[in-house]
Amino acid sequence: MNVMGLILTISVYPFVAIMFFLLKNELAPKRGIYCGVRLTKENAQTPEVERIIADCSRSMKRDFAVLMLLPLPMLLIPWFSIFLTVWMLWLIVGIFIFFIPYIKANKRLKALKLEKGWKKESTCRIAAEIKSAGKIRRVKWYHFAPPCLFSVVLFAISLVNFAKADEPVFGMMTGTFAAITFLFCGIAVWMDRQNTQVISMDSAVNLNYARAKKNLWKKLWVSCAWLNTVYLAGILFSFDKELRMTGLFWWISAVYIIVTIVLLVWIVKSKKRLDAAYFADGELVETDDDDYWIWGLFYCNPADGHAMVEKRVGVGTTMNYGTPKGKLTGILLGLLGGIGILSLPCICLWVILLEFVPIKLSVEDGRLIASQIRVDYSLPAGSIQDITLLEELPRLERVSGTSMDELKKGNYRIAEVGRCQVFLNPQNSIFIRLEAGGTVYYLSGFDDAQTLAVYETLTE
Repeated sequence: MNVMGLILTISVYPFVAIMFFLLKNELAPKRGIYCGVRLTKENAQTPEVERIIADCSRSMKRDFAVLMLLPLPMLLIPWFSIFLTVWMLWLIVGIFIFFIPYIKANKRLKALKLEKGWKKESTCRIAAEIKSAGKIRRVKWYHFAPPCLFSVVLFAISLVNFAKADEPVFGMMTGTFAAITFLFCGIAVWMDRQNTQVISMDSAVNLNYARAKKNLWKKLWVSCAWLNTVYLAGILFSFDKELRMTGLFWWISAVYIIVTIVLLVWIVKSKKRLDAAYFADGELVETDDDDYWIWGLFYCNPADGHAMVEKRVGVGTTMNYGTPKGKLTGILLGLLGGIGILSLPCICLWVILLEFVPIKLSVEDGRLIASQIRVDYSLPAGSIQDITLLEELPRLERVSGTSMDELKKGNYRIAEVGRCQVFLNPQNSIFIRLEAGGTVYYLSGFDDAQTLAVYETLTE
């Protein structure tokens, strides 16, 4: 397993564990919600309900144990493309598998609730907090000013450095992360302006709960903004003095992902403690709106004019898919999610082809042809200048393209020399360096014999 495989393992392996603990956490009662179904304490303590929740918990634990053991044989896979494909499939399964027992439990609880006569008549009454409505604001401009300012400064530094080195791609990358810092600021402001949630007939309880919840979200988004800014600084630090990206970048990225997951776990735990404190006592507002919650995950109530509502599963808010905005958002998210999931097998198949389809270098009809799956380069033999046979490659830094143990191709750069095009098998012993049309190429065939044959043909 190479360094990329090790980093991929460190970054992805904890993800399923986080998914398991977050969703299993939802099996505990939360504001009178059990597996996405609203139940009274008396109803929740019946043997039927306890059995349904226990079955769900047992199924989740079984799936978790299997998923945790499956990656161990993956570490022995020598081919990166197969290694990546198996990990991606494992990750997709890990995202969805825990929802299966959860949804089953949700359906069983709804059926039991109807069978036992626990279900109340659904109403379209929407409670609204009038006292001090819209006045609770916890996010101030100075909370996000320092990380935003540092991000701008770091981006400006990267623009100057990468412009000198003619590396606009790296400049765009740092600009993207600088923009993410501002995105966190925007999300914080947007969530801070959400209406006060009604949980009690006592306005003071509603307002105190809103303050505490908004303070919690403010801490999360400020932490994310600073984390992103530190990561941006880490990206710049991961380039050496010749502006070549070092392996430190991947380690910093892995730490960034892990800390982000830790922050998500923290917000879930903190929100659970907050809800436990405010929903334990007091005259709470309870509405039996289970019919508007699909599997306890998606809210669809055309009679509710609110576009955003509190989630039943997880923390934060979710769309009301019964409103026009919610329907449009649902369609867009469905399309994007479908495209994203379907694209993963295509990407993995392409990576497999790149690793297992051999490259070919040949001279045909007076042209130098470099091909793998398709023709990558087709150069007129008459345009080739300064052709040299090399026994050792210079240090090549990838800008864009492919970099595997047995394949390097695409746009690369050489320190203090500049850009070049690469198409070769780095495991070979000899390579061809040539210039054509003002561009430098480093090439090889599938093996040394093929490379030598092409070199001799071009130099005859």
